[in-house]
Amino acid sequence: MKPSFFLSPTTMTAPLTLTCAANQDREQASIVLKAAYRQVFGNRYLMELDVCPSIDALFMNGDLTVQGLITALAQSETYRRYTLEPNSPYRFVELNFKHLMGRPPRNQAEISEHVNRLATEGFEAEIASYTYSDEYLNSFGIDTVPYARTATTVVGGSTVAYQRNIAMDPGFAGFDGTKKPVLLTSIASNTNPTAAGARKAVGGGGRYTIIWTSRVQLGTARRSAQRSVVSYNSLSTTIKSIQAQRGRIISIANA
Repeated sequence: MKPSFFLSPTTMTAPLTLTCAANQDREQASIVLKAAYRQVFGNRYLMELDVCPSIDALFMNGDLTVQGLITALAQSETYRRYTLEPNSPYRFVELNFKHLMGRPPRNQAEISEHVNRLATEGFEAEIASYTYSDEYLNSFGIDTVPYARTATTVVGGSTVAYQRNIAMDPGFAGFDGTKKPVLLTSIASNTNPTAAGARKAVGGGGRYTIIWTSRVQLGTARRSAQRSVVSYNSLSTTIKSIQAQRGRIISIANA
């Protein structure tokens, strides 16, 4: 079965805006649709069975804005299967920021907020929290496909954001297939990925301290904050365990 989409290298790092209703210029709408797929699915080589024909039809008929298209693709079973199910919550949130906001997460607070939303409100609410946010509308409006906003350095911009964008970029021929968090060390230590050794941390060691609160009593004494020290390889399992106890993660830092 043949792959569905291929785009030029500039699509994901430059604005691409639908200038009229999709059903009024189907050629441009087709280009925008392909760009949306590539952005949302992280350059994954999609097969025909992975595409979402009902969503495509709504967009091409002018019934969905680009914002609506991005939201629908990210809430699809295909996105769930490739991005949520095989990954830890931490990695899932990393990818959501890249695919839907065009930037890496800024800090541990952002990661924790979205991990907790996923656990308490569910998959679709987590996706909508990006695509219907003020930041999304201010950055892309309703007619522009999200793109890598931190792919180039700008005056007044964050060098750390630029370095994190590079760390998360698999290259034009690659795709977002790694299942390990790429920025965990960088964000936990508030440093750029080079200094934090973000790429070396993939599949690597290290220990992390998780500070979290629980809604249920643990043991004989109730504590407002819990502290867990875990290895890198146990991090995802520990996060899931905390979520199962209806806990809220406050921070993750190097032990």
